[in-house]
Order: sequence, then structure tokens, then C-alpha cells
Amino acid sequence: MKYMHFKASCSYAALAAIMELNGVDTEDYKIALEIKLPWLFSKEDGAYISGPMLQGTKWFNLWLLPRGYRMCEEMVEQEQLCSYLRAHKPAMLGIQTPYGKHAVVLAEYDGKYHFMNPTHESSGERTELSFSEEELLDSVDQETMVGMVISAEAAPQLLTPYLKDSISVIRENCAAIEDFAAEKHDPNAYFPMMNSMFRPLLLDGITMLELAGETDLAQKFTALQQQFMAFMRGTREEALRETLSIDSLHDLTERYAHLIERQIS
Repeated sequence: MKYMHFKASCSYAALAAIMELNGVDTEDYKIALEIKLPWLFSKEDGAYISGPMLQGTKWFNLWLLPRGYRMCEEMVEQEQLCSYLRAHKPAMLGIQTPYGKHAVVLAEYDGKYHFMNPTHESSGERTELSFSEEELLDSVDQETMVGMVISAEAAPQLLTPYLKDSISVIRENCAAIEDFAAEKHDPNAYFPMMNSMFRPLLLDGITMLELAGETDLAQKFTALQQQFMAFMRGTREEALRETLSIDSLHDLTERYAHLIERQIS
């Protein structure tokens, strides 16, 4: 069983689980460090993302292709999902849980659907889940992205373009927060922005800095995270800059950007 070794790493642990079924032993953190995940930022569909939120073929193939594998994904309608999964296993997909969407791996079907359930080793949560067809369909969206790993011609992957792009994105993300924080907004306007704007630097970025051993910088970003959460727990009637230190955010983001630059060979 492959466990989660950093926050929100269920999809990377699921990839490690699929590779174990293919006879390749690895872990989520090993995959993350090999593709320099702590140093990768992206902007997709208007949202800033980093770290464990960088999922799917584009990112997983950075690790898979040099090893002679690739991930392929297909969006499957709910009514077709069960028959599709029976013909395509092992497969990764996201199920809905009380804590949000969570990646699992279909490993076996024997009248019930048996999933490997990535979790933290000390969590006490079940590492295997078994669903009837009805239970499975109740746990997924109307459309579900299903990912499979297949053999492919081995091909090296250059990380430099992604790292260079990440430097631009992390600075753009910081500037977007600065602009947003300068103005007053409807108190409810902040919630939609938590994942698309604030998460990369004030949540996933902290996780990635810890994974990379940059604990001092991670702790300084954590202080900003606490400022942000204090604002979110309040009335949110004033501008965010009244609570969140924008100067510190800018300086720490620049430190992060310089660390990314150091990864470019």
C-alpha cells in the first residue's frame, strides 16, 4: 500500500500505487522531488495552482515518460463509468468524500469495486474501499476523469521551461493577491478566491517548501497564512491588506522565486 507523505498528495500516492501494480516501486514524495514539484507553479483556466494540485497527464508524464510509461485520461459519463472501469484497471479517479474530492485506484472487480485508498499512514483510515455499483455511482460526479498508466516509448523531459514559467507565475500570483487585497470586497467574495488565488502561496506552497527542506521560508509563509485565516474568520469588511502583510508577502515570494531560479541548470 502506498501512503500519503505530504498534504493533499492523494493523486501522487495513487500514481505510486498504480506503478506498484506495474512492478515499479516508488512513493509520492519521490515522484514530487524528481519532477521538482516544490518549484512548479502554473496558471490554468484563470486559476493559480502549485504543488499537489498540479495533477494529470501534463504533470505526471514528467515522471512517467522517462521511464517508458505515460498517463492517459478520459472523461467518462456516470452511466458508462462502471463498465469502463471494469475494462480499464488499474485506474485512478476522484471520489467525493466529506473532505472534498479524493483520488483512489481501482485495483480489482469481483462483483464489487475494490479501491486502493491513499491515506496518511497514521490516520487510521481504511487503505482499501469496496463499493457496490450503486455506492460507486453515488460517490462520483456526473462526469469523472479516469486516468490509466500505459507503456510508451521512453523520452526525457526537460524541466527548465516549466521552472522558468513558474517564476513568472509565482510573481503574477503575488501581484494578483496584492491588487485584490488593496480593495474592499463583499465579504463573500473571498471564498471563491481561496483555491484559485490564495492556495498556491498560502497553503500548497508551504507544503512544498517543507517537502524541499526549506523550513525557515515555510514558517514565514505560515505566519502569513495565519494572518489570512484570521481575516477570513472576521467580518471581512475591511481590505485584506489591513490584516495580511503585503510587504512580507512580496518579499517572501521573491525569496521563493529565487529558489526556483536555483533549480534551473
